[in-house]
Amino acid sequence: MNAPDAQLHFNVDGRSMTCRVLRAARRTYALRLAPDGVLELRVPRRLPARLWPDILHRHRRWIAGQLGRSAAHGPSIADFGHGSAQRYLGETYPLQVAAGRTHAQLHDGRLHVAVPAPDDAVQVSQALDSWYGRQAQALLPARLTILAADLHWLAGRTLPPPRVVRLRSRWGSCAASGRITLNVGLVLLAPALIDYVLLHELCHLRELNHGPRFYAVLAAALPDHRQRQQALRGERPWRPLLP
Repeated sequence: MNAPDAQLHFNVDGRSMTCRVLRAARRTYALRLAPDGVLELRVPRRLPARLWPDILHRHRRWIAGQLGRSAAHGPSIADFGHGSAQRYLGETYPLQVAAGRTHAQLHDGRLHVAVPAPDDAVQVSQALDSWYGRQAQALLPARLTILAADLHWLAGRTLPPPRVVRLRSRWGSCAASGRITLNVGLVLLAPALIDYVLLHELCHLRELNHGPRFYAVLAAALPDHRQRQQALRGERPWRPLLP
């Protein structure tokens, strides 16, 4: 792939995106979602740069559709290569892949993964999925207990242990039985967003709906819940590659 001539930054459905721009000997522009998941705009060499943002604006619905289809099919193979960026608790860490028995750990500012075939993106993805699962099991139930202790209307109530699983499209849920389910992918998020999801589900223990009374309970527990909800809209749950 040629080096981009420029990069444009824009927002689609609340997501901050980057568009790679390449000048080429062509008469019209072309817009596509490249195999590495980055939006790519190829433009005639003489097309003024001031017109590039307008192209993205005119095709914003098409862009949103492409991003939605990409998310529905999960991450691309390029997401799991050596040096790729991986997230944990709101921070980004470079992925270091090596050959060996399947193992993953965060060490010295890098996420190290060993698998028998380091060029096999599915193996790397599954090793990461297992690591994220272990971190989620260690962190999320404990944090839920801490947050629940600060809610006076839960005093004296024994909560069933939450289920921590990989969900396809939801960050969490609360059943009428009081059982809370949490998405493994929450551990990718910043702690403030994790707390928002956990408190959201805890508040359903008092109001099992999304009516005004529910949001009054949530606002009392988390006054800035609307800002955190808005920030969460730009995030996507973790989904590994599947064999």
